[in-house]
Amino acid sequence: MGVLILQAFWITDSYTERQAHFKEHIYNVLNEVSKDYCKNYLQDSFINMPSKENSVMDSILIAKLNQVQESTSFQFQISDHNEAANLKLITEDYFHFSEELNCEKNYSKTLHLYILNDKFYFLGSILSWVIISSLLIIVSIVALFYNLSFMNRQKKMARIKSDFISNMTHELKTPIATISVASEMLMKDKILDDRKKSIRYTTIIHEENLRLKKLVERVMQIALFENGTMRINIKEFDIHKSIEQSVNAIKMIVDKRKGSISTKFEANSSHYQLDPSHFSNIITNLMENAIKYSKEAPHIIINTIDYSDGIMISVADNGIGIEKKYHEKIFEQFFRAETGDIHNTKGFGLGLYYVRRVVEAHGGIIKLHSNIDEGSRFEIYFPKL
Repeated sequence: MGVLILQAFWITDSYTERQAHFKEHIYNVLNEVSKDYCKNYLQDSFINMPSKENSVMDSILIAKLNQVQESTSFQFQISDHNEAANLKLITEDYFHFSEELNCEKNYSKTLHLYILNDKFYFLGSILSWVIISSLLIIVSIVALFYNLSFMNRQKKMARIKSDFISNMTHELKTPIATISVASEMLMKDKILDDRKKSIRYTTIIHEENLRLKKLVERVMQIALFENGTMRINIKEFDIHKSIEQSVNAIKMIVDKRKGSISTKFEANSSHYQLDPSHFSNIITNLMENAIKYSKEAPHIIINTIDYSDGIMISVADNGIGIEKKYHEKIFEQFFRAETGDIHNTKGFGLGLYYVRRVVEAHGGIIKLHSNIDEGSRFEIYFPKL
């Protein structure tokens, strides 16, 4: 704002200075005009010949104004000393100049010059500088906003990465601590002698190790997507069968929460060319989110229908739901909605980002339908390749 105000003051000052410079030029011109006019008069006396006076004066004025490059619209009047100037032209629309024409004793008159106050004419002389300075100001303002937005993005990314590292550390500490305790227990002679306890602790170590592997793989998958080295191995397989396998793998967790998973396969054709591994990860990811963000017993419904030369897969739950303002952001990397009890739940904010990237890599589309306390429904469309 300060720069713009200074710019306005500068333009006003330049405009006023240009007018003053113009008036100074005109006074100098009139002095030369008076001399040239008198020379013409002495060579060819035209007393009481108004038409001759006007003709000579007009040609001299045009020549002199062009000479100093101050050519603009003007009118003039040659009158006796005691004759008044043309009051109709003495307004804000015209500049009034006067000059004595004392060519000899018998010829003493006054030249009244009226020049149009053309504001665009005066602005035109400083227009190039106004444009250049305005462009520089615009560039500076754009650069300022760009830098501020860049700084805000950097600040946001720093906060997001800090949250990610914090979540990652929290996620990794639990299985590492569990493995550490279980392995210490296995080192004791009493435990080694007890086969049941040995198997129990070995199972714990195995399960926590798989959990660690899964966490690392998820982060690695995102890293591969980011650097463009993620491979999509397209194969033809039965989508319905893959969904059933994913459901069976996670059903035990749902049963522990006293929930349910149901499937409703309405698609006539379920054989598609996709990456089986990534497809399984998508379905598992959505089901894990449904379990994770359900306050009560999770109830998940997976449905498939034929849709526009492809297949639509929907995964619906009875979870805490997501506000509409977060529906687009929820698929961004590291993003976690700041509503409900979401931040009380473990996670990196990578799951749905991974899902979206995989779906888009297959030429598909994913959409979210959700409201707070009304659950969520993710719809995934895969076209036939």
